[in-house]
Amino acid sequence: MIRIRKLIFIAIACAISQASAQNGIGLQAGFLGTFTSVAEYPRIGRLDHLLDSMNIYSNVGSLQVAIQTEISLGKGIYLSPGFHYCQKGFAEVDFTDSTGYIWYTPARQHYGGLSVLIGYRFAIRNSQFRIQIATGPQIDFAIGAPNEGSLFSGPYSRFFMPFSRFNEVDVTWRAEFGVFYKLGPGAVGIKLNYQYGLSDVLEDPFVVARSQSAGFTAGYTLYLGNK
Repeated sequence: MIRIRKLIFIAIACAISQASAQNGIGLQAGFLGTFTSVAEYPRIGRLDHLLDSMNIYSNVGSLQVAIQTEISLGKGIYLSPGFHYCQKGFAEVDFTDSTGYIWYTPARQHYGGLSVLIGYRFAIRNSQFRIQIATGPQIDFAIGAPNEGSLFSGPYSRFFMPFSRFNEVDVTWRAEFGVFYKLGPGAVGIKLNYQYGLSDVLEDPFVVARSQSAGFTAGYTLYLGNK
């Protein structure tokens, strides 16, 4: 975990140094909604499925914060390395025992990650408004303490564990659409983003989960070089 934090810190430092010599750096903050689909494979020597006994609340809302650089490649094309924070996982995982009592636990995980997007931007009829479209890979690393669900120690912990232990790494493909208005030495704007999960986010060998996220951010990009 310490090595991952060092890697993220080094990446931010490199991105900032590149931005100061090239184009710009921006800070964005907003909302991210995540839905995680779950499937379960048959377990060796068992006929039952844990999903038959569980209620999974798959929609999670989270703050998302991003620091993104823009490095001009010419003719409106730019490279955008960035660092971001969000939460993913399940809002809640429930199990009802034989007496009808409901055992429940939240199962969210904090993630910090890196993205490397390639984009295209253009002005709207030579106005102060600008459109940006970008896409590329994103990798998220689990940070902070394990989520509450993975620490569940009740009598039915075996039902919760497969849905509460998240992989340390989650790989997604990210797409962004943004509208910006030139203001001062930079531009203020809003971005819509979508992330499609490419990896299994759970550690259990018999349960597979993939996330899809969509959200928006608003913020300011400061230009530090030629636009």
